[in-house]
Amino acid sequence: HRALAPGTRLRQNDVAQRFGVSTTPVREAFAQLQAEGLVRIDPHRGAVVFHPSVDDVLEFYEMREALESLAVTHAIPNLRRDVARELGALIDRMRRTEDARKWLQLNDRFHLGLYEAAGRPRLSALIDSLRDASGPYIHMFVASRAPSERANEQHQEILDACIRKDAGGAKRAIRDHLRTASRDLAAFLEAREAESAS
Repeated sequence: HRALAPGTRLRQNDVAQRFGVSTTPVREAFAQLQAEGLVRIDPHRGAVVFHPSVDDVLEFYEMREALESLAVTHAIPNLRRDVARELGALIDRMRRTEDARKWLQLNDRFHLGLYEAAGRPRLSALIDSLRDASGPYIHMFVASRAPSERANEQHQEILDACIRKDAGGAKRAIRDHLRTASRDLAAFLEAREAESAS
């Protein structure tokens, strides 16, 4: 695996030649990398390797806080008991797993499962795309350490407030959860930047 510096231009033909494939799978791979936030497709320059600044990440989280607070407010009146039970079971599985990748999948299922109860598909799609945009950096961060017990406690606080039908408490719990995550992720990215600069 060779890391490519941010701003590196990826030409379809060059990549296709290097791997001995046609340009079709390369184009599909670029689209997938764009969806994961790892490249940007520029109409004039083609695919360009993207690396977020700490400011980008903080902005993603700021937007998520506003949208996820709105989603949870709409979810509370519609949160069925069986869905609440499923969400509780996801938290239990997160507590038991030490596999970072598995924890992240369960984490996504918890958040998106809760927001689906809002019955606002456009809002859910926006949240999903923002979560995807910061996904690659969250993956790097989570893979670098053991799954966070504090994050599991925060998930429980969010769910407990929803079950109590306490919209204010749920919004506060989401705000605390996302602010903790954004602070930790920003510190991780700053440390990586300092490391690669030295």
